[in-house]
Amino acid sequence: MSQAKKNSIFRSPFSSKENQTSLLTAISIVGVLVGYIWFVSFGLWTKWHNTTDYYDQLATAFGHGSLSLEKQVNPALLTLPDPYEPKERAKIDYPLDFTLYNGKYYLYFGPVPALALLPFKFLGFGKINDQYLVFIFISGIFIFQSLLIMEIRGRFFPEIPVWLLSTCIIFGGLAAPLTWMLTEGRVYEASGAGGQFFFIMGLYFAFTALKKDPISSRRLLISSISWVLAVGSRITQALPVGFVVLVLIFLVIRASFQTKSLSQAVCRIAAIGLPLAIGIGILGWYDWARFGSVFETGFSYQLTTTFLQQYSRVLFSPIYALPNLYDYVAAPPKIDSLFPFLKPIRGRGNLVFPFLVMPKIYYTRAMTGFLFSTPFVLFACLSVISIPFPTRGAKAQENPNENGNLLRWTIISLLGAFLLGFGVIISFFWVVTRYLIECMPALIILSIIGFWLGYRWLSHWPVIRYMYTAIGVGLAIISIAGSNLLVLSMRASLFQTLNPVLWNQLNSLFAH
Repeated sequence: MSQAKKNSIFRSPFSSKENQTSLLTAISIVGVLVGYIWFVSFGLWTKWHNTTDYYDQLATAFGHGSLSLEKQVNPALLTLPDPYEPKERAKIDYPLDFTLYNGKYYLYFGPVPALALLPFKFLGFGKINDQYLVFIFISGIFIFQSLLIMEIRGRFFPEIPVWLLSTCIIFGGLAAPLTWMLTEGRVYEASGAGGQFFFIMGLYFAFTALKKDPISSRRLLISSISWVLAVGSRITQALPVGFVVLVLIFLVIRASFQTKSLSQAVCRIAAIGLPLAIGIGILGWYDWARFGSVFETGFSYQLTTTFLQQYSRVLFSPIYALPNLYDYVAAPPKIDSLFPFLKPIRGRGNLVFPFLVMPKIYYTRAMTGFLFSTPFVLFACLSVISIPFPTRGAKAQENPNENGNLLRWTIISLLGAFLLGFGVIISFFWVVTRYLIECMPALIILSIIGFWLGYRWLSHWPVIRYMYTAIGVGLAIISIAGSNLLVLSMRASLFQTLNPVLWNQLNSLFAH
């Protein structure tokens, strides 16, 4: 037997660079998912803390052919002159954040997560609380985010070391607000995480469709269906979805001019447009069948702690932009000498801008700006700067112009998705950390691309590149630690209640 053949027989399956990449990234992804189980179970692993069951109730109603929930409305509520006035129903039992309309309860949250539960209800599963949906959707965000990061690296940044790729994947999975949402696990988080999961999944399939030659109509179809599901989970996803769809149609049309194939362009645009048109029609019918209007999701009839109906004109307003921008971006945490060392404090952007008179309905909760919780996102600035020259510093490539254009439009799509998602939350009267799920995954991917671009630009200065890499890895570690220490701080009382032994061990471990 020849020596070459012997070597091929006894060669380790992990000896090739490609296999090593796959192994290390798989270990990183599995490790983060195990961390998710730890957070959602508060360290108990197999016993999960039950939260709301709103989507289970909606799935049960759907299974019985009803659009309204089966829970009966308290008769005392229906006798009130105005049941939406919180003071009038103060002593009446009612489910918080249900929608009351024509004597029935509905949910204003998107219906798609409930539809996802339907098969399990038909199979005889009992009550499925919302924390299971949150876990699935957050895990899905992370998995498709990681797949997209790997595709971007493979197409544009092959020089990035495997260990640095894994570092970025782990950072993307453990940065705020993903683990924060896992420890909440209610219907609010399920809706937001569901919308973002389907949005990121659509981005992944759109990117891989454009990567192929010719452009894959099948993958465009999957991306369009994903985005319909995103809007059907979270209506605010309509803005980033709309922006990315416009970019995608532009790229398809441009490619058709290059290939001079009108029929292919029509087929690809149909793959994008038909699912969206059908999905919008179904969602419009869903709202019309419940409330007599295709534009009413039920939010206007919500039973909550504030009198939404009285302040309907200022639920969204530009007056909130400056204080909310401060709270979401630059609000510092409180530093404590005791574990977990960092504490989010109640948003006070309105105090930073005292010349702005906030409506009485304006409300903030404890939070920390992402520049403090996740400072690695500063690298996103490099992505924005690179838009005019995306391939600068790149090694010789087969199709440099094509690669440069695809990277440029990838950055523009992510930037647009971030700005539109962020624009929605900074103009809203209610300020809470979970809303960052609307925009942070896009910002995280942008920051990773920016970090890699800087790594490429410094290829001729190895010492400076080494220092730059160390700073980047340091910021990733700080981001992971900061994000999750804030989670532990915010959930300290629940940890003490559900798993006091673990909490005492953590306190002892980090005691001075």
